[in-house]
Amino acid sequence: MLWGRSVELWSGCVSGALEEGEYESLLSEAGFEEIEVEVTHTYPPEQIAGLSGEDAEALRAVPVASASIRARKPVAR
Repeated sequence: MLWGRSVELWSGCVSGALEEGEYESLLSEAGFEEIEVEVTHTYPPEQIAGLSGEDAEALRAVPVASASIRARKPVAR
């Protein structure tokens, strides 16, 4: 990956991210059941160690992971 221009990409991704519990809660409130969150990849701070600037420092302070989300919404009868 080209880390030189990726601060913008990382910060754009992280800026809208939710914590796992918050995401599950919102899905539940929307009527979803059987909610499963499976972490598929974690991004250690060392992976962005070559980045610089204020955004890079913020990214190093936040644990970041990719996940698959599964949930079922019952059919209304």
